[in-house]
Amino acid sequence: CKPGFTRIGRWCFSIHTDPATRNDSVAICERLGGGMVVLDSAEKERALTSYIIENDLLTMTDQRLELFKDLDVIINGDDETEKFCKDFLQYGTKSKKYRHFTNNKIPVGSLPEDRANLTTPAGFKIALSSIPGAGMGAWSEIPLSKYTVLGSYEGLVRNDLNDKDPYSWVVDKLGANGSYVIDAMPLDCSNWLRYVNAPRNFQEENAQPVLCAGLVFYMTIKDVPPGTELMVWYGDNYGLHLNVSRVHPEHDLNATVVFRINVVHIKDSLGEVLAYDDGSPLTYENWLENITYTVVEKSFGLLLSYDLHKERWRWLPERNYNYFTEKEGLYLPFICEDWDSELPES
Repeated sequence: CKPGFTRIGRWCFSIHTDPATRNDSVAICERLGGGMVVLDSAEKERALTSYIIENDLLTMTDQRLELFKDLDVIINGDDETEKFCKDFLQYGTKSKKYRHFTNNKIPVGSLPEDRANLTTPAGFKIALSSIPGAGMGAWSEIPLSKYTVLGSYEGLVRNDLNDKDPYSWVVDKLGANGSYVIDAMPLDCSNWLRYVNAPRNFQEENAQPVLCAGLVFYMTIKDVPPGTELMVWYGDNYGLHLNVSRVHPEHDLNATVVFRINVVHIKDSLGEVLAYDDGSPLTYENWLENITYTVVEKSFGLLLSYDLHKERWRWLPERNYNYFTEKEGLYLPFICEDWDSELPES
């Protein structure tokens, strides 16, 4: 094997437990005179995975441990919405548990088109958003504790559920079947929460929608310091409009130990290369699943995953997790292969 590689079975591998980005992983493998490992046979995968287990090379990265905290915020926030709704149904805005802001009173004689802005409570302001091109945004000028209720979203109530206007929420009717739309596009019947923008990453996300009693409330999911723009995730469809994907890595990885590897190009029975949605030939074959062919959608990499509890290896697509990881993506252990040193079958 070349320097930096270890003979494992008929192949030469370099297993890196110090995590790196995908681009850096590829560059390191190339500097060693090889490339990212391609698991193109069951024999090769068994040799590699057995070596990893026997040499205790299974590690969890610090970045993923931090990402678990983000996931915990999301899960706990979802649990808190149910608690808030029960509290609201009993106490309304007079709750002793939740700090609840209501609309500022609109001065008599105000112009109808100024209504949304004028409803802004004391301690908040409507000003230019920190997101380029997003227009105006809603800002807090006072510190807000986690699970503060910012108020209920107001707008024109319609029954047209097919309208995909970005200022609309679809809400279930209270005590009846069916749904309706709260459309905050018209300035004369909406309130200040229409100016709350969507975040570009989880660090910016500081509030969430809570659907309760036929209303839509906005509630903070973390402590918010003064001088902070309020931002709510409006759902995956709106994320597509912004070209933002809110996929948490642990929804895919599920606390398994992961190594970054290379994709396997596979042809189907007609000789066609199976591909992802973007046209790149990145279909994988998991030899441990009795050679089952699977098409992976909207992905750009491949991960070798080990479930410590089930003691089972599997392959996972590496999707775009930038909403939680920033642009550099996941830092993961990775495996290089010296493609020139493979021994022939005996």
